[in-house]
Amino acid sequence: MEEMNIKKKRVMMYFIEATQELILDEGLEKLSIKKIAEKAGYNSATIYNYFENLEVLILYASVNYLKDYLNDLKNEITADMKAIEVYEAVYKIFTKHSFEKPEIFHTLFFGKYSYKLENIIKKYYEIFPDEIEGHIDLTKAMLIQGNIYDRDLPIINKMVKEGSIKEEEAKFIMETIIRVHQSYLSDLLYKNNDSLIEEYTQGFFKIFKFLLKKEDAWQQ
Repeated sequence: MEEMNIKKKRVMMYFIEATQELILDEGLEKLSIKKIAEKAGYNSATIYNYFENLEVLILYASVNYLKDYLNDLKNEITADMKAIEVYEAVYKIFTKHSFEKPEIFHTLFFGKYSYKLENIIKKYYEIFPDEIEGHIDLTKAMLIQGNIYDRDLPIINKMVKEGSIKEEEAKFIMETIIRVHQSYLSDLLYKNNDSLIEEYTQGFFKIFKFLLKKEDAWQQ
């Protein structure tokens, strides 16, 4: 990936931060190129020198919503944890934040331009490097992956090495967990009902623990 110069980083940062502020103030639905450009202090045409379109700029701005998720990861995960413990902690934190903000997380990982997310995340952390500081190597490897399958793969591989899951079952387990999470997330987005979060979280983790053959899979 081509390294960005200081000017490009600075201008992209202005547009990303302006978009983030507008999302907080007005919501995704009311965003426009004109509003973002005015808030950043540039004309609308300048945005297209740095971002393909509004949707891609929204993806950049949405990466900011991973900040609380990343901070929780940093606080909960330590280098001495087994991979299966890391995997469960990652999904507890990921599920909490994604179910609370389904529109943002669905846009990031399963939306129209989610296939661009890997490059966007890498560029975002080049612009805002402080947001990825303090993470252990395992979680840092996950964070720079935009593809959710590639994000989970380092931990799944380590779980196989540690004997927590069988190699021949690893791909099925990973794909099923991702698909089940996506299904619950999409349902929350469609129904727009926060009262379902606890029920869906419990449902997801029953399946998660069942797939990992954990003894407490059906305990409330």
